[in-house]
Amino acid sequence: MRYLLSILFIISASLVSAQETDSLFVVKKEGNWEIKYTAKARENAKMLCKRFHVEEGQMEYANDEGTMKKMSEGQTVHIPLGKNNFVVTKPVKLNATHNLHELYYKVVARDEIAMLSTYSGVTKAEFREWNALKGNTLRTGQILFIGWVKMVMKDSTDPATYAAWPAPPKKPVAPDTTGNMPVPGGLDTIYNRQTNNGLNVLTEKGTAVFFEKPGRNNMYYAFHNEAARGSIIRVHNPGTGKSTYVKVLGPLPDTKLYANCVIGISDGAREALGIVNDNKAWCELSYAAN
Repeated sequence: MRYLLSILFIISASLVSAQETDSLFVVKKEGNWEIKYTAKARENAKMLCKRFHVEEGQMEYANDEGTMKKMSEGQTVHIPLGKNNFVVTKPVKLNATHNLHELYYKVVARDEIAMLSTYSGVTKAEFREWNALKGNTLRTGQILFIGWVKMVMKDSTDPATYAAWPAPPKKPVAPDTTGNMPVPGGLDTIYNRQTNNGLNVLTEKGTAVFFEKPGRNNMYYAFHNEAARGSIIRVHNPGTGKSTYVKVLGPLPDTKLYANCVIGISDGAREALGIVNDNKAWCELSYAAN
């Protein structure tokens, strides 16, 4: 019985973690990163200070007076990152009430790896390894992983600070139209069936590589090490805001093409994900938990 309870706890914790799917993007500010955060319903400045482990004075310096006094849903809030909440080495174990959330940056003109790695406090080699970069060339609009932020988990309360993440009222789930393109082969229907309409999913983020797949053009295929053969994976490109679905053929081949990548996708999916010339892209994945 104790063993079964332990298994159930692990599965439950995984599903709670999988709900945390919103990508957090940063901007550069005076030699440091700042999260460009969109305020949710019923949030205020003091609540965000506790949730992201930021001193109120730092939050006031990063935002205007109106933001601190009255915050409305959808408002942009700049959250400073520093030694209290920014992490570049993910610990093996986390506090039960805390989580580390991935942070991303969208490349702008004149950005260089040397400068961005300095902002994160890591070497250029580490930064390249994080993002599967072979050289020093960056492309405007490219999405890069830059580290983690320490924050209170969703729908939990930190007993030390009593900071809580209030769950807003649940709304009906609208059909996914993010990709603005037809879903090939009806894979979205299969995905909903496999994931119980998105309630039983695991999430993953990392670099996707595209491979040539001859044959049917109305079906996208993938190689992935965790999802079972025949599973449908929803792939979202945060850089373009587009999504599509792919069918798993099997695990990633042990070849140089797939090194440092979490998924291989048939190249027919490039257009659906809004990718023109690149052979790799940073993507967010979701698939059935069992």
